[in-house]
Amino acid sequence: MSMYRKLGFPCALALALAACGSNTTTDDAGITMPGPDAAVPNADTGVTPPADPYVWVVVQDTEQKACTTNGPGSDIDAVGKMDATTNQVVAWGKAGTAKYTPNPAGNACENADCSGGNCKYAAISKTFTLTDLVSRTEGPADATVSKTADDTGYFSLNAGTLQIQLADVTTGALVPLSSGDWIVVYEVDQTYITSGAAYAGCTCLAEHFTVSLQNAAGTNTIELTPSRIDTNSNTRRLVTTANPDDGCGTTVFAVP
Repeated sequence: MSMYRKLGFPCALALALAACGSNTTTDDAGITMPGPDAAVPNADTGVTPPADPYVWVVVQDTEQKACTTNGPGSDIDAVGKMDATTNQVVAWGKAGTAKYTPNPAGNACENADCSGGNCKYAAISKTFTLTDLVSRTEGPADATVSKTADDTGYFSLNAGTLQIQLADVTTGALVPLSSGDWIVVYEVDQTYITSGAAYAGCTCLAEHFTVSLQNAAGTNTIELTPSRIDTNSNTRRLVTTANPDDGCGTTVFAVP
């Protein structure tokens, strides 16, 4: 993993981080995972949520010029809310809500930098429209990585920012987010090989990104830190990263 730039929203800050593989993992035996904060109302308790809840999940790529493939930066498959008790996803990205903002500070790849002269799965793709690529982050995790055909179901952020709202899997209603909730971001990593969604020889490098929440107007923002990183398909392991603010590959974040 190369050095990268942590891109502010909307400003930029420079710092370095070790590769995901250097993270120290700790078995979850005897560790209580974060659950709903009893002091803060949330939808799971049946209590009316706050008048101005967080409704936007903001995923920001923090890879700097990761141009070695045709999918530069973090490859976002899906964003969801997990039930803190069952670990099941109870809300996915709501159709029609995903938005993309290029990084105003630059640090993005150009088509000439990417494999085949085409950053195929990024906003500047010569193959797919931005509307198609952004919509791939909506709905359940469904990305596939093919050795010969086009990949499907993910969007490479190329140093930019994804904003998305979540919808209840049963009702389709917008899901407000509050303290104690878990947010999971599916980023194409080596767990996709294990699941069969990627071919056996896929590099599927786990890549870095940050996550924050915003209210509807975007006037209130809260930054999240990772609670778990899906390492080698083991979703029950806790991870301490060199930079505790960053996810790397498929990652779960707790809302404080």
